[in-house]
Amino acid sequence: EKEMKARVLDLQKQARARLAALGKRPRLRVLLNWATGFLGKEILAQAASHPHVVEVVSVVRPETIRDRKTKKVLKVLSARERGALLLKRIHVSGKAARKFRFVEGDVERPGFGIDPAELGRLRGSLTHVVHCAASVSFDDTYENSFRANVLGCRNALEFSKALQAAPGSPFVAHVAIETSYIHGRRKRSIAQEDALVFPRHFYNNYYELTKAMASIETDRALVEEGLRVTQLLPSIVIGHSRTGNNRGDTKVVNAPVNAFGRAKEALDSLGGDLADRARAWLVGRVATTFPADRSAEINLVPVDRVVAGILAALATPEAIGARVHLATDNRIRSEEICRITEEELEVGIRMADPTLTRNLTLPLVKALLLALGEPKLANVLEKLGTIFGVYGEWGQPIHDVGNDVRLLGLPIRRPDTLASFRMLCRHNKYVQEFGQVRDLDEVAHRERLWEIAIDEIEYETGRQVASMRPREFRRLI
Repeated sequence: EKEMKARVLDLQKQARARLAALGKRPRLRVLLNWATGFLGKEILAQAASHPHVVEVVSVVRPETIRDRKTKKVLKVLSARERGALLLKRIHVSGKAARKFRFVEGDVERPGFGIDPAELGRLRGSLTHVVHCAASVSFDDTYENSFRANVLGCRNALEFSKALQAAPGSPFVAHVAIETSYIHGRRKRSIAQEDALVFPRHFYNNYYELTKAMASIETDRALVEEGLRVTQLLPSIVIGHSRTGNNRGDTKVVNAPVNAFGRAKEALDSLGGDLADRARAWLVGRVATTFPADRSAEINLVPVDRVVAGILAALATPEAIGARVHLATDNRIRSEEICRITEEELEVGIRMADPTLTRNLTLPLVKALLLALGEPKLANVLEKLGTIFGVYGEWGQPIHDVGNDVRLLGLPIRRPDTLASFRMLCRHNKYVQEFGQVRDLDEVAHRERLWEIAIDEIEYETGRQVASMRPREFRRLI
C-alpha cells in the first residue's frame, strides 16, 4: 500500500507539472469517445461554454440510415455529417461550434481505427482522453458487453499510454467513466470509493460484471504501467436536474415511466367491443406493475451533475489514482418512485415482489401479451423486469460519496433526487409523449421550447417548477 501511494503521488506530480506547463489559463484539448450517447451529448453541451476546453475531438462511427419499413439503405452519414447534425440538435453554433471536430473511428478497434495521419496530429496536441463509450444495456449478452466494455476500455487505455509516451506530448491524463455499480450486491457494508472490492457471484447483469472487469484493467494501467488516470463512477444517470431533458434517451429509468404513461393512455381510451376493452384493461393492468421491494433504494444522479464532475476532473491532478463516485447521498426509494409517478401521470401503480415478478409473473405475462398481439409491450415489460426486477431487490450497494466535493470541488449540496425524478416524469409526458416522439430533431426542438417555458413559469411565479404540485404545473404549462 505504501508503494501504491508513492506511485500515485508521483503520477499526480507529473500531471500537475503538465498542467502548469499549459499556463495559468490552460488550453485543454480533449478526445471524447461516444459523443453521440446521452452522456456524450451533455459533455459537448457543457464543453461548448467551458473557458478552458478549446477543442473536443470526438471519435464517431459512420451511421447507416435505412427505411423503417423496407430496411433499404437510404444514405450513410460520415463522422463529420453526424457531428454537424449533433451540434445542431444540442443548439451549439457559431464560435462555440468551431471548437468541435468529429473523426471517423471505432473504440472497439486498436488505435480506435483512426486514420494514421490524423493520429499523428492528435498525439502532438491532445491533453486528455475521456472514455465514456460503453454498452449500457442491462440485458445484453456477455459477448457484446465484454467487447464494448472490456475490449473498448483496453483500447482506450492503450491509446492514452501511447499519447503519454509520445515525445513532446502535452498529454495530462486519461479520464475513465465507469459505474458506481461495479461493487455488486452488498448486504451491510458500504461500497467505499477508494476500495476495489468485488463480490463473488453477485452481479445483477453482464453490464456490471464487465464494467468491474474494465475497472481492473484501468487499475492495472495505473499501477503497473504508470498511466495517469482518474476513475469517475456515476450511478444511474437520469435527465437534467432542472428540466428533465434527456436528449431523446428512452432507456433505464425512462423505460418504466414511459410504459406507465402509455398504459394510462390505453386505459383512458377504452372502447370498441368487449374483446378490445378486455385486452386494453389487461394490458393496462400489467403495464402498471412496478417490480420492486417497497424499501429498496435506487441511486439516481442527474446528467448535469455527472458532466460537471467530468469537466472538473480535467484540471484536477489530485483526482489521478482516485475513484470518484458521481452518485448522491439522497437516494430515492421504490415507494417514492411509485408515489411521484402516480401524482404526475395520474395512473395507479401497484408494487410487486421483484424476484417473483422476474422469475414467474413476467414470463407468463409476456406469453399472454404475445398471444394478444402486443409484442412491443411484451418486450417493454421484459426490459422493465430486467432493469428493476434486480435493482429493486435486497442488497443493492449504498455508495460512499465525498470525493466529488473534496477532490473535484463540486457543490456539497447534491441535486434533489425527488425533484429530479419529478421533472423526468414531466419531461417524458409533455416533451417525448412517453417515448412516442422518436425523431431526434423534433425532440431537440421540443426540449428547447420546454426550457423556455420553464424559465417563464419560474420568472412569473418566483418558484422552482419542481416544487410545484402536479395540478398547478399542468395549469401553468
